[in-house]
Amino acid sequence: MADPIRTAEADPIPYADLTELGGTTGRAVSIFLPTARGGAEVRENPIRAKSLIKEAEAQLRAHGATGEETDEILGPLVTLLEDDPYWNSMADGLAMFAAKGIWRAYRLTTDLPEAVHVSDRFALRPIVPAAVGDRTFLVVAVSQNKVRLLEGTASTIRELDLGSIPASVDDMAGDTQPPPHQQQRFSAGAGAGHAGSTAGGGVVHSHGTGAEVGDVQLEKFLRQVAHGVEEVLEPNDRRLVVLAAVAEYMPRFREFLKYENLVDEVAAGNPDALSPGDLHDRAWKVVQPAFGRLAERDAERFGDAIGAGRAIAGGGSDILKAAQEARIERLLITRRRCGADHGPDDLDSAIGQVLATSGSVIVVDSLPQDVSEGAILRF
Repeated sequence: MADPIRTAEADPIPYADLTELGGTTGRAVSIFLPTARGGAEVRENPIRAKSLIKEAEAQLRAHGATGEETDEILGPLVTLLEDDPYWNSMADGLAMFAAKGIWRAYRLTTDLPEAVHVSDRFALRPIVPAAVGDRTFLVVAVSQNKVRLLEGTASTIRELDLGSIPASVDDMAGDTQPPPHQQQRFSAGAGAGHAGSTAGGGVVHSHGTGAEVGDVQLEKFLRQVAHGVEEVLEPNDRRLVVLAAVAEYMPRFREFLKYENLVDEVAAGNPDALSPGDLHDRAWKVVQPAFGRLAERDAERFGDAIGAGRAIAGGGSDILKAAQEARIERLLITRRRCGADHGPDDLDSAIGQVLATSGSVIVVDSLPQDVSEGAILRF
């Protein structure tokens, strides 16, 4: 396949943003549009956005907003139109939100239709899949010589900053050379490098050249990688995590990474020479069936909750009321309910309420009883 490296920009959507946007009341503008990543079509990005902002202005006036109020709400979006580098670095879609005292813009890898909604709340559902990591996965490519962290979708992959994850064995925090009596030979499998040399009768394991490292050192290395990945993951993160490494690393990595959505299968082999596109191919073979299992698990949990009388099947107003009472443990929204074509309703408000009370929001393909949304209750 063609190398799917994502060269365009995409913006993270923190849960704190969803909570704040979901709690916004008063005149609120939600604008969605498709955008071009490159080529001559890039010039159309701000032109299309400007047209939709003008449409939002007309809708605000129709809702009784004064000229001063309209300028206050839309002013930040109008200013954004002047940022040429921003408009030249788009992804596949753009979502913009504006109300008095708050505005946000998110570049998304989601195809969005053109839509403008002016209401008493924001239309959050179209950005929920991107915010909760729907059908998004992380690849942790690990060898002794190099560590990479990548984020992928079905057709794209991009490299992320490592943060606190060590870039190699040599980059580990603290002392990287254990006492001689703790140096035990650990074979990292084919392609990991040459064996340690001997000096004075003891085993000496070199670092940074593909050579083997001591068992204690390898354990420390994988622990630091796992802990660094945990720092990347958001609370209630839904992204699957795939390890790309020699298979021998997986048991220890699973021991150290306390994360429900770590995929059991490993994208096996030394990843050092693999391009992002090659890593995507290997990881997708592992992650695609895992997405199916995850969807089945979510639907089964919801079905069990219905049977136990701890669920709401459909009904945005009922879900919002339960969210305001802090009763929702998990809000489930079907993918068809996340479209941008329809204006905001009670479900959009419920999203912020659920997150504000430490609940989680997930996107699913379908739900039992063919409902479009549902909630698993705490009580």
